[in-house]
Amino acid sequence: MFSDERNKLKIMGGGSGIVQENKGNLILSGNGEVAGGVFENVIINGNGTVNGEIECDKFECNGSAKIKGDILSRITEIKGNTKVYGNVEANVIDLQGNSNISGKITFERLVIKGNASLRNGIKGENVSLEGMVKINGDCEVENAYLNGAFTIDGLINGDKVGINLHGKSFVNEIGGEKISVKRVGHTFLHLDKLFKSLSKELHVELIEGDDIILEYTKAKTVRGNRVSIGPGCEIELLEYRNELTISDEALVKVKNKI
Repeated sequence: MFSDERNKLKIMGGGSGIVQENKGNLILSGNGEVAGGVFENVIINGNGTVNGEIECDKFECNGSAKIKGDILSRITEIKGNTKVYGNVEANVIDLQGNSNISGKITFERLVIKGNASLRNGIKGENVSLEGMVKINGDCEVENAYLNGAFTIDGLINGDKVGINLHGKSFVNEIGGEKISVKRVGHTFLHLDKLFKSLSKELHVELIEGDDIILEYTKAKTVRGNRVSIGPGCEIELLEYRNELTISDEALVKVKNKI
């Protein structure tokens, strides 16, 4: 995955930043611009800008940095107000603070804490959300644990999809083997304070899976083998194959056994 070559740093202009090259590492502190390249580790503190693709073992960014290219790494940690104009590909990605990523995100494990805007979809094995996220595109994963509030223009597709609602959330479609949507009754990481002005409900066009458990979900169509419709749900069309339970506090306009 990684080349053995290590680029010399190319300073792109002035500024008050401090750039260090130490055994193949890139460390940028303060205000400054550097070219991309291949490094062991990359650490950016402050308002640094990288012009070009970064390839490294570990990428760490703190502050208000701009990455004008792709990030290819084993571990990527982005904190603060960081904007990435390219794709991000890593085994482990940890996003904290306010992250804005324009390209596709590919990973084995993705953790989002805070507020993230992902402009081109995500694809990987495991994703965990604790906060607020907007995804323009699809969320294609094996396991998704979404704890907070989200807006996803495309679909969530995974083996297991677990959603704990702390705010109003939107997604076009959800597909998976096991799908669970529940309203959280207790405060977790102060998320209820963050979303106190929003109702805790999910709006979705289509949900399709094997085992489906829903609470406080407004859906046009729900289709599954074993379906449980809990309180606060409003379903226009429900289709099931084997088992169905509907709460007295739910509304299902049309239900069919298929």
